[in-house]
Amino acid sequence: MTARPTSPYKGLNAFEDSELDALLFFGREREREIVVANLIASRLTVLYGPSGVGKSSLLRAAVARSLRELPEEPLVIVFSRWSEDPAGALAEAIGAAAGDGAAANALDALEQAQSDRDVYLVLDQAEEYFLYHADDRGPRSFAEALPAILVAPSRVNVLVSLREDSLAKLDRFTGRIPGLFANTLRLDRLDRQAARAAIVRPVERFAELTGETVAVEEELVERVLDEVGTGMIEPALGGLGAVEGVDEARIEAPYLQVVMQRIWEEERTAGSEVLRTETLDRLGGAQHVVEEHLEGALEELTPEQKDVAARLFNHLVTPSGTKIAHEVADLEDFARVPPAELRPVLDTLAERRILRSLEEGGDVRYEIFHDVLAQPVLAWRTRHRTEREIEIQLAAAHRRRSRLQRLLALALLVLGLIAAATVFALVQRGNAEDRERDARARRLDASAVALLQSDPELGLLLAAESARMSPGAAAEDALRESLLASHARGIVRTRGPVGEIAFSPDGRLLGFASESGWVRVRDLGAGKDVLAQRVGDDAGLSFSADGTSLVVHGSKAAPVELDAATGKVTCILEERGRPAGDATIAGAYAVVVRNARGYVWERAGCRLVRPIDDVGTTAVRVVPAPDGSRVAFLSGRIARIIAIPSGRELLRLEHPGEVTSLAFDGDGETIVTGARDRIGRVWSGNTGRLRRVLKGHRGDILDVAVDPEGVVAATVSTDGTGRTWDVPAGVVAAVLFGHTNFVDAVDFSPNGQSIATASLDGTARTWVINGRPLAVLAGHSGAVLDARFSPDGTTVASGGEDGTVRLWDAETRGELQRGKGGAPQRPRGEASSPDGDTTATIDGRRVLLERSDGSTSELGGHERVVTSVAFSPDGRRLVSASRDRDAILWDVVSGKPLRVLRAHFGPVADAEFSPDGRWIVTAGPRSVGLWKASTGELVRLLEGPPGPFVAVAFTPDSRTIVARSEQGTMSRYRCRICEGIPGLLELADERLATTGRVLTPQERELYG
Repeated sequence: MTARPTSPYKGLNAFEDSELDALLFFGREREREIVVANLIASRLTVLYGPSGVGKSSLLRAAVARSLRELPEEPLVIVFSRWSEDPAGALAEAIGAAAGDGAAANALDALEQAQSDRDVYLVLDQAEEYFLYHADDRGPRSFAEALPAILVAPSRVNVLVSLREDSLAKLDRFTGRIPGLFANTLRLDRLDRQAARAAIVRPVERFAELTGETVAVEEELVERVLDEVGTGMIEPALGGLGAVEGVDEARIEAPYLQVVMQRIWEEERTAGSEVLRTETLDRLGGAQHVVEEHLEGALEELTPEQKDVAARLFNHLVTPSGTKIAHEVADLEDFARVPPAELRPVLDTLAERRILRSLEEGGDVRYEIFHDVLAQPVLAWRTRHRTEREIEIQLAAAHRRRSRLQRLLALALLVLGLIAAATVFALVQRGNAEDRERDARARRLDASAVALLQSDPELGLLLAAESARMSPGAAAEDALRESLLASHARGIVRTRGPVGEIAFSPDGRLLGFASESGWVRVRDLGAGKDVLAQRVGDDAGLSFSADGTSLVVHGSKAAPVELDAATGKVTCILEERGRPAGDATIAGAYAVVVRNARGYVWERAGCRLVRPIDDVGTTAVRVVPAPDGSRVAFLSGRIARIIAIPSGRELLRLEHPGEVTSLAFDGDGETIVTGARDRIGRVWSGNTGRLRRVLKGHRGDILDVAVDPEGVVAATVSTDGTGRTWDVPAGVVAAVLFGHTNFVDAVDFSPNGQSIATASLDGTARTWVINGRPLAVLAGHSGAVLDARFSPDGTTVASGGEDGTVRLWDAETRGELQRGKGGAPQRPRGEASSPDGDTTATIDGRRVLLERSDGSTSELGGHERVVTSVAFSPDGRRLVSASRDRDAILWDVVSGKPLRVLRAHFGPVADAEFSPDGRWIVTAGPRSVGLWKASTGELVRLLEGPPGPFVAVAFTPDSRTIVARSEQGTMSRYRCRICEGIPGLLELADERLATTGRVLTPQERELYG
């Protein structure tokens, strides 16, 4: 039985492959016949057309349905899951449609499906394949699967549908698919006759399905067709406008659907059975209806939420107008807001059909609801940014004008008319200078904020200069944001790109090897080099477990062991001074590789123990086990595990692709490898048995790491992501999204709870093993080639293509430190305003306000029991905490909520204002939240000793936060970022002094 429709129109929703949508789909009857005929007759059909022309609706509601109604009952698959691994997702979709279960690949799945019937495969929205998989290649890729499907002697015909501006990208398959462009069809916009059918016929079908008769005024039909013609609406929306020479008889189907759906809703709400021209006039015409679809939705957002939306649109639509789907975690990163502030924006935009959510492979992604919204969204984003700048400038001008008026009035009163003229001239000149200085400072603020992700150190310089030039709220905010984003704590400049980094076990020394052939070891405490030596290409170094020695090697000199404290040579690890390919320390021995042989040296006696034959015929890398009892030789597709000092081969781990990396766990019982076949592998360190296969990356794995316990592994790949894995289960624990280029190095913190990654995108990043980002370490001017944790896990050292080694605060240290004194009291059930005029009392999920004049009001907004209430120092605001995970900031006079403070993942036990009224702190189960009281903006979450935290407060100077845990543990945090501009500038100067960063002449000219 066909479902009962609620409306004959779809708005911006695409028509789907359903019986009801097929019945309501009109205006494309001729195109349906042509596409179906071509798909039946040809192995490959390419369907293309302008963005938003309705290709997906045609294929799903018309073509697929028509094919399924053929007497032969063919199998029809419509596929569009491009953001996943397309080859794997396609195989899964074919198996599900055919009922044959999982197949190894798409070709096998199709061979099974077409054994007893014809198969039609429709690849919809294929432009997204090129967007998400620009480097797709290899034996298991979609780039290989599609040609294999089309050259195989099977009963499978394929249609590829894509946007007109992406047609040339099919060149990727030239030479591998016969007759690639031999059978192409172009889908144009609706002509006037077809568009008329799309208005009238769905209403008639609605009457057939529901028994309700609804009429459409003829005049309305003509008006709508006139007003949604090609080029009639886009210029008003800020789009690209009409193309010269376009046939204006063509109609934009998405706009037609939006307008008719709105008229339908208005008439049905009013109880009318006629769709009338009068209603279109009342709504302001088709253009206003379409404008309102976007503008109306965005007007529901607060100014802060509009800023969030603008940042989201910057990533959801490319400059050329192509929509991109992103997961929520990515959007949080792009929007630079916590989930609690992002979710309302996503919900509003999804409810108003500006965005839509897609669930693919268990992940939820958001994208622009329809292609036709792409250009209007880009235009709105540009307009919004401009308006915000104008707003800021107008506000500043208003403040200046008010100040000028007051000064002028005072001058007139005191000095009289003659003196006033003189003063006025002087004030005007001073004001002009002030205006110029203020405008320059605001430009610096805007530049500083824009640089937070790409170069926060430069942003900090600009914010500090602005704060000195024109102190004020905007400058303070920019300076505070820059300090929070700036993690640089030191820099060492060296010769050439730095490809390898190592800390001594005590963290006192930092060694690094540059690709120009230099090895340096720096005493971090003294700030000077212990060693600087040129050893040639393939330079590298390795510290001993006790930190007293290190081995240095390169192509220009024999590998040597050095005293770590003095840099003096203690042993030459090669006969006749010949160079080696790699060298490392393994316990009491040093292991050297030259050509296809390994050599084991006894470090204490500086003598060669034995050679090891046949360790590999290609370039060999040596990886020691933590206890030094064995090493791994990586060469080609094989990893050989060799006992030290016997040289006996213990294990041989063979791979289908080149082995790129290997890591031992703490006791060597687990080995993890990565290879160029996109797969990580977990092996038994005792037997060499393959335990788990780690599948999920879409690119080659470049590096692997494993935590000391062998429970969590980390991999990084050319697909631009990192992943953490549950080693015993062999399943992915988290995907690390954020890098925008190859990720080439990964390292675990000593406690195994955090990881660091390095990428060719010019950043290193730190993460919690559950995938939560900790810090973006941005500042290198080129690719980052290595990143390593210090032994205490609080610092990351990164080496870059720009010839620098940078030290960063890894953001792994808990901000809350154990301390004594100043213990906050547990929250009470009531609070009084400072003037004693108002009392707030907790009553379950409500807060009751009682005033001295006898009036009362009720604050109801929490979903669970309220746990604490507190007044601001001026008594005008109240903050309440609740077990529903929220704190709410209230206006005491009106009783209305100002902001919901949502960031904790559990009950909020307490919320308090700072004595100066500028800040709010909240006590959550795992962290303490610091919020800006004026806006409710989350500044940061403070972590430390285990919670849950039950009470929190500021010290009287509003500069230290004190928290009490449920176990009675006291914690303190010196909140330097809570200070005003003088304190923030002092902190900024300290940070910048550690790196020596100053503005270059070019930067001064650019930002001056």
